[in-house]
Amino acid sequence: MLARAGRARPDLPQGRAGARHVIPYDHAATFKLEGRPGRVVQDVINVGPDGVFVATAIGYGFEEERGRPLQLIDAPVAAVGLPGDITLAQLPLDALIEGFRIAPRHEALWFDGDAPGTPLRNEPLSVGQLDLVLERVRPVRDDLSFLFTLADSASGRELQDEPALNTASLGSARGERPFRPLAQPVQFLPRSTVRVQVEERSFDRRGTLFIVLYGYKILTSSVCPEPMQRAVQALMQPPPIDRTVPFDYVARIELTGRPGQRSETEIPISAEGAFVATAIGYGLAPEDRRVIIDLAQLSDLADLALRARLLAALLPPNPVVALGDLPLRCFNAAALRDGIHLRPDFVHLALDGGGLATLDVRLIDGLFETLNRPEDVSFRYSLHDTGVGTELQNQPLHNLAGLGRADGDRPFKRLSPPMQLFPRATLRLSVQEHGGRGTLFVALHGFKRMDIGGSPAAPARARRS
Repeated sequence: MLARAGRARPDLPQGRAGARHVIPYDHAATFKLEGRPGRVVQDVINVGPDGVFVATAIGYGFEEERGRPLQLIDAPVAAVGLPGDITLAQLPLDALIEGFRIAPRHEALWFDGDAPGTPLRNEPLSVGQLDLVLERVRPVRDDLSFLFTLADSASGRELQDEPALNTASLGSARGERPFRPLAQPVQFLPRSTVRVQVEERSFDRRGTLFIVLYGYKILTSSVCPEPMQRAVQALMQPPPIDRTVPFDYVARIELTGRPGQRSETEIPISAEGAFVATAIGYGLAPEDRRVIIDLAQLSDLADLALRARLLAALLPPNPVVALGDLPLRCFNAAALRDGIHLRPDFVHLALDGGGLATLDVRLIDGLFETLNRPEDVSFRYSLHDTGVGTELQNQPLHNLAGLGRADGDRPFKRLSPPMQLFPRATLRLSVQEHGGRGTLFVALHGFKRMDIGGSPAAPARARRS
């Protein structure tokens, strides 16, 4: 920062840039895609009046709406009025292979409440309602295709000679190449805008597209008081190696698998030293994906003939189960919320002559698995530095757009510049769920500066500069 009148410190940047506070920052534009090739949508990124934004990289992510309608088929089993009595034979075979789940927006037709372990409703539903309670779940794919253009309104310049294809300029939609560095950082002045235009090229891919400019914001001196500026600048000077310790701060949030659920937690910085975050990463530790089938639930079947047939087949010495007759009430409710499908390596075992087979009862527990894979987790997040009262992005970002691939097969997102967190400061993490259940881990990678230790002498040294 600017030195006081008199002797200037040679190790600190001088001039206008030194009189400002620099924080990592992401600016995102969002687009609702409808899966209609040729459709054009646009959004504008507005740079706030509090400082200059410098973009150093660009990336994107797609929050897809994977649910699709599922219509029950007429099966030899008589139609039932209870959703829990829907049998596997009434579901299309491709839905069993790809996956199906309870439709989140119609969960009230299944359960009497929202708490885990809530019993199934015992009120009969009409045929039209039964067609609403379940939905197909499309597999996660990386073949999203669109064209995009960027224009800087302040200078009036386009940043491409023609619309660019996403895979050519930004990488895969799954986040394997998530953060493309710009050849030269681009500066956007306060109150300027960046216009982003997108032309859809993929059929039936519906959801929210995020295009993100990663970089940093240089806050004006009126926003950051001079004592804070000097303390921040002191932190940005590399300390002696023997006074730094590699360190990670980790936040945990339990994801419930309920779309729209909001949670937040805080990462408190200890008093023993300031923390410098250089990168950020995340991962999901899911619950057991095996689907256990509870045959004791057969006693609650409303169809007496079906119940008698299933129970008779389960008698020793050779108990078997006709998969087509198996009702959904035998499946765990949490698994049905996550979505289930036949395990790919067991599909040949479950199918017999184009239909569902009859199997030994000992084989059915390993036949299905949930769709709750770590690589499919989907959520929006936001970070807030409570120490300086600043958001670190202009809006909540999708995890693929802001952090990269969900299964860890990506580089860790580097923060430019590193984020300086004072002793006793906190970083608040807010999450809005879209899909996935388990423990979400968000890790800030960096180092702890032991030379300033949170003692009162640290700000004093900054002031004496």
